[in-house]
Amino acid sequence: MIRYKKILKSNPKLQDASLLILRLLPSYYMVMNHGWKKIVNPQKWERYGNFFTKYFGDFIDFANTPLGFMASFSESICALMVLIGVFTQPASVLLAFTMLVAAMHHITGTGSPENAWVFFSIYTAIALAGPGKYSLDFLLFLKDENK
Repeated sequence: MIRYKKILKSNPKLQDASLLILRLLPSYYMVMNHGWKKIVNPQKWERYGNFFTKYFGDFIDFANTPLGFMASFSESICALMVLIGVFTQPASVLLAFTMLVAAMHHITGTGSPENAWVFFSIYTAIALAGPGKYSLDFLLFLKDENK
C-alpha cells in the first residue's frame, strides 16, 4: 500500500519540468500552424474578428478588424510569450479566450472544435498554474519571491 501511495504522490521536482513541456510543445504548434499565417495576413483580420462578433448580430461589426488582429496576436505573439515564458499568465488568458471563441465558431459553423478545446484546456491550465521555474518570468520576476 505504501508503494502505491508513493507512485500516486506527485514529485515537486518534476512539476516545473511538466510546466515547461506544457508550455513548449503546444505553443510551438500554435505559432507554426495557426498564429504565423494569421498575423502576416492583415487582409483576413476582419474575417477572424467576425467569428466573435457574429454572436452579437450587426451591433459590433465595426470591431471585426481589431478583434481579428487580437486573435492573430494571441495565436502568434502571445504563443511566443508562453513559449519563452515571459508574461506567461496574461498571454495564456488571451490564448484561452481565443480558443474558446474558436471552439464556439466550430460548434456553430463547420469543422471540429476538438483542437480548440485541447488548446483551451492547455492554456487555461498554464494560466492557473503559472509558468514554472524554467521560464523568464521566474528569472525576472518570481525568483526573489521563492527564496
